[in-house]
Amino acid sequence: MDRWLFVHVMKTAGTSFRSMLEESFDAEIYPTRAELAQHPRRWYPTAPELLARIARGEVDLATRRFLCGHYSADLARSLPGSWRTVTFLRDPVRRSLSMIAHRHRKAGRLNRFLRPNVSTYLDREDFVERQIRDYQTKVFVLGPEANVNAAHPIDAAAFERAKARLLEVDFVGLTEQFAESIRLFEAISGVRFGPLPHRNKSPGHGATEAELARVRALVPHDLALYEVAREKLRAQLAAAA
Repeated sequence: MDRWLFVHVMKTAGTSFRSMLEESFDAEIYPTRAELAQHPRRWYPTAPELLARIARGEVDLATRRFLCGHYSADLARSLPGSWRTVTFLRDPVRRSLSMIAHRHRKAGRLNRFLRPNVSTYLDREDFVERQIRDYQTKVFVLGPEANVNAAHPIDAAAFERAKARLLEVDFVGLTEQFAESIRLFEAISGVRFGPLPHRNKSPGHGATEAELARVRALVPHDLALYEVAREKLRAQLAAAA
């Protein structure tokens, strides 16, 4: 039985994918819903915390088929035993706007009914550096214990490393081709899911053309990496046809 590390990249339909895992595998996931509820704010443990718990024997992954979390794609190299990796990427501009909408909703209960002022969030340097600027590339360039939600500059050399890592990863689906990605993952992994859900959906963003241009300027490496992922998925779909 293959074991899979699910690298949950925020705002790429990861919540939908995790829900499918929960409905199909339940106790074979780490952390389960009950285990996740024991963590502060129901957040995944950090990579260093997870690895330390494994080393102390507090977390036993022997009976788990899926390990989920907001980790770098390199975490599998530090896990005991053999793990394959699955993740999803999303059009970087859409992901960024969805991240802004998510942050906006979390800022106040009434905000769920209101569209965010995109420029206001783009003016917040700490937020942009942690969760917008080339965020998806960070996931593929950082080391196994790194915090993907911390600021990390991406240059041309870092992008090449991220590209190489993406090509190594066992499966990279795309949010924009979610149904196709799921069916291909089923064929590759041998797992079977039920109907496709759509959880944690964000409302429309209402961004102006100027704001969209600002977002694009923040994610140049993500845009390039997305094209690499799209070509990889296209080739895998063609091979499976």
